[in-house]
Amino acid sequence: MNIDLDGKTVIVTGAGRGIGREIAVMAAEANANVVLCARSGGQLEEVAAAIAAKGKGGVLSYPADLTETAVTDELVKATLAKFRGIYALVNNAGTNSIANLMLAKEDDFRAVYELNVFAVFRLTKAVVRQMIRQKSGRVINISSVAAKDPFAGFIAYGAAKAGLNNLGISLAREGEPIGVRVYTIAPGAVETAMFRAILSPEQFPVDNTLRPQEVAQLVADCIKGEARYKSGEVIWISRN
Repeated sequence: MNIDLDGKTVIVTGAGRGIGREIAVMAAEANANVVLCARSGGQLEEVAAAIAAKGKGGVLSYPADLTETAVTDELVKATLAKFRGIYALVNNAGTNSIANLMLAKEDDFRAVYELNVFAVFRLTKAVVRQMIRQKSGRVINISSVAAKDPFAGFIAYGAAKAGLNNLGISLAREGEPIGVRVYTIAPGAVETAMFRAILSPEQFPVDNTLRPQEVAQLVADCIKGEARYKSGEVIWISRN
C-alpha cells in the first residue's frame, strides 16, 4: 500500500468490526495515530491491540454512542488532548432497520437517520472546526449502493444513505475554500456481520460481496489524496 500518514491523526467511527476495523488497521499500518469510536468498548480494545501490534502511531479507544448529541464535541476534545490536529475523519458508523413501508415504525426510521445522517452532521461539524484552523483535512463518508438501488425492506436505510450522499456534496463545496476535501464511498454488499444478519450466503452468495479490505483500501487512497476522484464525488463500488 503506497500511503504514509506518519504522525497524522485519523478518526474512524464504527471501528469495532467490519469495514471500520479494516480502515483503522490500514491507517495504523500507514503510521497514523488512530482514534477508534464505536458503541462496543470490548471490540474497540481488540482493534486497539491489533493496531498496537502493527502500527507505529498512537491509538485512542473512545467507546460512545454517537447518537448522543454531547458525544461529538467530547470525542474531538479527547482526540486533540492526546494528538496534534485531526487529518481525517471517516464517518463509517451506521445502522439499518429492515421493514417495508407498511411495517416500518417511525421510531425505527428515525433511529436509522439519527446515526447515518445526524451523527455524521454533528461529528463532521465538530471536526471541521479544527480543520478550519489547520486549513486542511479529509472527510470520508461511508454510504451504500442502497442509496440508489435498495433491497426490498431497506426503505429507511436507502433514504438515509441518499441523504448522506447529498450531505457529502454540500460539505465538499463548503470545504473547498478552506482546504477540506470530502469523499463519499458507496459500496454494494460487503461481507460483514451486519450484512449477513440480513441475507444468508444462500440468498446472496459470498462471491458477489466485497471484502471490507477492498473498501478500506479505497478509503486509504482518499485520505492520502491518491484517489482519482474529485472532492464531493460519490464513489460507487460493487462486485457486480
